[in-house]
Amino acid sequence: MAKELLEKPLLVLDGGLGTTLEDEHGVKFSSATPLWSSHLLVENTPTLKTVQQDFASAGADIILTATYQCSFEGFKNTKLAHKDGGIELEEAKTYMLSAVDVAREAFRGRRGLVALSLGAYGATMVPSTEYSGAYGSMTENDLFNFHMQRISAFKESPKWEEIDVVAFETLPRIDEVRAVVEVMQQVTDKPYWVSCVFPNDDQKLPDGTTVDELVKTIFPKGARQPWAIGLNCTKIHKVGGLISAFEKASAQLSLDLPRLVVYPDGAGNQVYDTKLQKWVGDNSDQKPWDVQLADILQEVTQRGAWKGIVVGGCCKTTPYHIRQLKTRLEEIK
Repeated sequence: MAKELLEKPLLVLDGGLGTTLEDEHGVKFSSATPLWSSHLLVENTPTLKTVQQDFASAGADIILTATYQCSFEGFKNTKLAHKDGGIELEEAKTYMLSAVDVAREAFRGRRGLVALSLGAYGATMVPSTEYSGAYGSMTENDLFNFHMQRISAFKESPKWEEIDVVAFETLPRIDEVRAVVEVMQQVTDKPYWVSCVFPNDDQKLPDGTTVDELVKTIFPKGARQPWAIGLNCTKIHKVGGLISAFEKASAQLSLDLPRLVVYPDGAGNQVYDTKLQKWVGDNSDQKPWDVQLADILQEVTQRGAWKGIVVGGCCKTTPYHIRQLKTRLEEIK
């Protein structure tokens, strides 16, 4: 069943889990909750289940697990009202694995795909640094070990069978891209995607990497290729140009592109202030988010460069946005 779904030419992702929890369910995050939305695996699972079911009901074919900001360090630093100290390794693994069941149950028995959400290393820092790539003294080998340790918690569990695809998200640095590609040369039994973040207006990663260099790095000669590549948590007005840049880079390298994965934020002109830990600015936009994204994908589909498209939303996109997007996409199939 999963293999059949993975072959569909157009798949819809869910939206912004953490911001939906904040904006629609009154969940408050702070430095005391370094796990962000993953904190609900520990203390508020019913609300997490409600939100993920809402995204599935809105038409999402893929639900990302609530593990984007999970790290063993984050669990250790989590402050809990019912106990002294944080959550140690084995208990942390139990909570992380429970996210797979929550995501699967969101479909309420219908067909759907579960994607293991593995955010950038910077997403686990306080304040988060996935938009800057400022990781301190972390080396490429450190990043490989970080991602390998985290994915191993799932691979060594029976829950691994319930995961359909692995999602490396919001990567801001080329050494981290190399690290996760190397991880997936050793973890060979699941398809995976690599999604990067482009917070600036220069079509480069935060570390200055060009799209040409990025595409070349994602596809080392002789390596197992990703199921999808693309971008997330990026302003929607940048998306069309970035997709074209991916296409041009692949053409120069004579590469056959896999699927495109694209899930921009729905924050309009707002930006996330990592120090204040809140969104600031104006969230207005000229056209509705779903209309803008559907228009972009219409052009992408006409060019025919990609094997398929995986599309959804990131920060500030709600089940309403995903429902609207699903409707728009029916017009371009």
